[in-house]
Amino acid sequence: RFSAHLPLVPKIDLIRVRAKRAQPASARINPCLPPITSQLVLVGRRPRISQVMSADAKEGKKLVKPGEDVSVYGLKDDLKTSVPWLPNFLHFPFFYFPYVINDWSARFVGMQVSITCIILGALFLADVNRGAIKWFSAMVFAGYVLRFGWGGNYSFFGAVGNVGARFCPAEVMAGAPKQFAALCGIMFSMSAMLGYFLGPFWLGPLFSFMLAGAAGMEGFLGFCVGCWFFENLLVPFNIVDNDFINKASSQVPLERKKFQDRFVRKSWESEEKENGTYRPFKKFKGYAPANTSVGRPLLVKYSDKTEHYREDDVNYFTHCKLSYMLPGLGWAAVAATFKQLYLQGLVPDQYPWVLMTIVGIVLFGTWAAFYMTKLVINPMRVIKDFEHKHDRYYAAGITIALILFGYLAQRENDDIARGLFWVGAMGNLFLTLWLLTRTFIHPISGGEITPAMTIPLLGNLLASVTLEQWLDWDSIPDLSYFLWAPSFVLWLLLAPGLLFKIMDSPALNPGLRVTVMTYIAAPALAASAYFTLSRSEDVIFFSLFFFSVLAELFCVMLFLANYFRANFNEGYWFAVFCLSAGFFPLLTFHLLRKTEFTYVWVMAHESVLLGMALILSGHTINNVVHGKWFRKWPGPVGALNWMTRLSHDAFRCGGAKLLELADDAITDYGGPAEDKKVKLDQFIELFDQYTVALDVHADFEDNVMFPAIDMYCPNRAKLAEGQHHQIHDSLAKIIAIVNNIKDPSKTAKTGAESETKAEGKEETEKKEEPKGSTEDLIKELIPLLKEFVAANNEHFVHEEDHIAHVFRKLMPSKEAKSLARKCFRRGSPEQWRKALPFIVTNQEYYSRRVNFLLSLRMAYPERMQLFGAWLYQGIDETLFQRLRVDIPELAPRHTQGHWRMW
Repeated sequence: RFSAHLPLVPKIDLIRVRAKRAQPASARINPCLPPITSQLVLVGRRPRISQVMSADAKEGKKLVKPGEDVSVYGLKDDLKTSVPWLPNFLHFPFFYFPYVINDWSARFVGMQVSITCIILGALFLADVNRGAIKWFSAMVFAGYVLRFGWGGNYSFFGAVGNVGARFCPAEVMAGAPKQFAALCGIMFSMSAMLGYFLGPFWLGPLFSFMLAGAAGMEGFLGFCVGCWFFENLLVPFNIVDNDFINKASSQVPLERKKFQDRFVRKSWESEEKENGTYRPFKKFKGYAPANTSVGRPLLVKYSDKTEHYREDDVNYFTHCKLSYMLPGLGWAAVAATFKQLYLQGLVPDQYPWVLMTIVGIVLFGTWAAFYMTKLVINPMRVIKDFEHKHDRYYAAGITIALILFGYLAQRENDDIARGLFWVGAMGNLFLTLWLLTRTFIHPISGGEITPAMTIPLLGNLLASVTLEQWLDWDSIPDLSYFLWAPSFVLWLLLAPGLLFKIMDSPALNPGLRVTVMTYIAAPALAASAYFTLSRSEDVIFFSLFFFSVLAELFCVMLFLANYFRANFNEGYWFAVFCLSAGFFPLLTFHLLRKTEFTYVWVMAHESVLLGMALILSGHTINNVVHGKWFRKWPGPVGALNWMTRLSHDAFRCGGAKLLELADDAITDYGGPAEDKKVKLDQFIELFDQYTVALDVHADFEDNVMFPAIDMYCPNRAKLAEGQHHQIHDSLAKIIAIVNNIKDPSKTAKTGAESETKAEGKEETEKKEEPKGSTEDLIKELIPLLKEFVAANNEHFVHEEDHIAHVFRKLMPSKEAKSLARKCFRRGSPEQWRKALPFIVTNQEYYSRRVNFLLSLRMAYPERMQLFGAWLYQGIDETLFQRLRVDIPELAPRHTQGHWRMW
């Protein structure tokens, strides 16, 4: 997955400039931008911050001093303000993403494009199913558009190319030339598509063969024609900023190489295990006794975390999830739409939907075998799956898949069709009633209110649609009305409340945002069921149908606005089912109108649906091959995660860096003496951030978190409080030594200070620091620092083993958010300005930085722009831009590209 890649903004102090009312708008200047003499306006898939350069910037001079009042720049005549000419979310940074790309992924894409274009051109010239070839050429064009505007992960060829690249040594290169090559591919693929649809019979194949040649040169020979033009045309004429491209493409690989193995145990834990010092806690002092009703469940189930719990675990049965059946459901839904096309004569052959049905059966059957094995060997995990606040709604996908397979068996084997229908429809009805009853008995919290709650209702609506073949049987129409009417009315009651909740909660979990597409599926299935039962073309059918069309257009806008920006997960297959549901009333509408426009609409919709299924299939294969599925993952990010494990990891990494810098400050590597001084300055700066962050962390633990723990488990935090006192005693000794290192005069001054002021001043100036005094202090510091860091890491492990799970298991999410807000208020703004950049910078890898900020957003969504301002001033520019892409709310106010939330 690419993570966006916007041009850099010079880092200066954020100063709000209020222009006078009489001042014309054209004279106002963004206070976060330097004087502009030449500007490259870039467009991109994310909110834009324009790249601005001046002659001084090119020479490497500092444009604005920290703290300088830049409002004076608004009075100059030669300044221009970069005013967005489109809404923020429609600006795209061409040739600025991704930062880097694996050349093997691009080469596998070129191979696939080359072979596909040759096959399409040859079959078209041989007059073999030219209608299908035209639409496949449109899909090739759409693939290039997706790779150009949103990255390779959004196209089928890109997803499959990543699978092949897993087996080749990574060759990292800048991504900007590849994006320009994709733009060239758009031109050729669009020409080929227009030639197939509108030109003479030879025009489309001609452009296909030309595209096949260029793509084949990249795929098979490793020579990228578009990259050659980029490097020899755009860069020499300064059309793009090559300096920024080089900086970005060199910085990201270094970071990825540093943390390339994400799935192994942490290095400090491995070292402790090798030394024999690491072991899980098994004895507890001051805890609730195990023989009491309060202490027994927590001690037995959660306190003793064995090494097996900590180790990475891949198991095809134990870690098989409910949502892994969604690929089978998705292909069954696509097969159902192709069967409808075949029955209506729009597709000449039935082998497409038969083949897709087989794929769906294989995927769903494989999942069923794994999950049934899980039910036998570990039934408690299955019960937990059905009790999960979000996953339990995906259980309706099982019954929906059975209903779809029953529909696909109609007219082929009615006995199987009826059996699958009754099992699926009655099972879905029971599941709907169970979930509704459970909601009344156990009221859900605000974080559980998502559109996923309506998935079981979609199954009932679908069941009423599939009864069309048997409507002439006795009582079947009544059953169809029973399945359709209550579910539709219940959806009408839930839909406005869910929509309000989504609009009121911008921090909706990105992994659940795909469930917004239920607003497509529900009215579409209701329209199809209504038409099936009434056979009337009245206002009800058209209202429901056009509501689903509007919902589709709205979801397209959400996609352009990067609303569905989460990493690929199996939940995205649910979008395939929702779009398939939207196909049924569309086909009915075409059969009623029978115009050329409706025909193109139907075929374009089906092409998008098939393309999405293929793209998600490539990602599914990639995840299975790469080992991202059937793996034990950490739990979802909650409002308290930023205070516990994520902050602990920052201290672990920061402690290791402190030891490394302290060692470098006294080790002679044969370099200049200035290098040691630089290392020492870096050590002092990092130690200052570390101690400030640790002080804030200990403050809210002692005054907020531990008292909250005592409410649920008395005395559970007693041992951790004692560790706090020991750690702070050790830290006091270290701070004293560091203060002496900061001010060497304290160790260098002599009795000459007692003489006259003038003489004392002269003699003090002549006094030199005793040779090696700073090194001696550092040598004295290192053993204490090692002991302190080890004790601190052990304390963190203790809290994670015996305290953190109490919040996760016992504390309601609403109370957890309130607790997180109280914790943040313990520190002063001055402390958080240092602590927040420290915690973000010292995470192990990039995704944990994103998780930290997502957790913080759950607690304090209204302050994200303030947090963004602190990060803007305290971290690297490139890292800030990457974070801002994944969390757009970070863009500080009064910087170009920010968008107002509150």
